[in-house]
Amino acid sequence: MLDVAGVGESGWVFTLFRTGRQPSSATVEAHRAAFRDAVDRLGLTLVEITPAATADEVLVPVAEPADQPRSALGAHWALPGELDRVWVHIGLRQDAPREVKEVKLRELMRTPAWSAAPGDVQRQADVFLADD
Repeated sequence: MLDVAGVGESGWVFTLFRTGRQPSSATVEAHRAAFRDAVDRLGLTLVEITPAATADEVLVPVAEPADQPRSALGAHWALPGELDRVWVHIGLRQDAPREVKEVKLRELMRTPAWSAAPGDVQRQADVFLADD
């Protein structure tokens, strides 16, 4: 089932629901391609697709201006000590595409939680990003 809802004056949310079994990867990719084609044909701006398959499908919030108070979001977030265990904390599956992981990891690294992250996970993140 496809649900379409207006958000604000100019936004739209398209949600695809399923019943029963998990759809095959081919079915998911066919719907993703059709959705992206519709966005292109209608001249819309793609904001996010979940789960993301490419970096441009990841919502990256606009950075807060330096002269504004920083968000408290994640300020006391205890991150695990292994990068492989961080993915689920940032809404990704272990098998998410690398480029999606890179975008989400860079976003996490801009939060207050990152400065308190275990040193091992910070080093693993640096190595992960350096390998791209």
